Amino acid sequence: FSVFLASKGIIKDLHSKMGRMWWNNNDKARGWVMMTWKKLCYPKGMGGMGFRDLHLFNLALLGRHVWRLMTQQDTLCFKVLSAKYFPDGDVFRYKQSDKPSFTWKSIAKAIDALKDGFIWHVGDGNKIDLRRDHW
Repeated sequence: FSVFLASKGIIKDLHSKMGRMWWNNNDKARGWVMMTWKKLCYPKGMGGMGFRDLHLFNLALLGRHVWRLMTQQDTLCFKVLSAKYFPDGDVFRYKQSDKPSFTWKSIAKAIDALKDGFIWHVGDGNKIDLRRDHW
C-alpha cells in the first residue's frame, strides 16, 4: 500500500472481506449487517467504529513518498525519478511520459489527489512562476 496505488476492485474486495469478518458469527451463517461500511469508517466519536478507508489510507501512504521527494532531494530515489519524470526538480510539475512505471503512476495519482492540501512558502521568490503557479 505504501508503494503502489491499489485498484478500486482490490479495495472493494478488501472492504468486503473485512465487513464479512466483522458481521459474520461463523463461516457458514450469513451475518446481519447493522451499519454500512462508510459508517463503520467514521471515527468512534462520530458514531462509527474507526475502521480505515483503505483507499484514503493508500493515498496517505503514497503521500509520504511525495513528501520525501519534496524534502529529501539528495536521495537516490529522487535522483532517479527526477531524471525521468520531473527534470526541473519540482514534483508538482511532472511531465507526462509514454510508458511510466507503475510506481510513478501511483505517486503521480497521489500528487494529483493531494495537491490542494500542500502549501508552499514564498521565501525570496526565486521559485515562483507567475504563469503556472496557482495563487
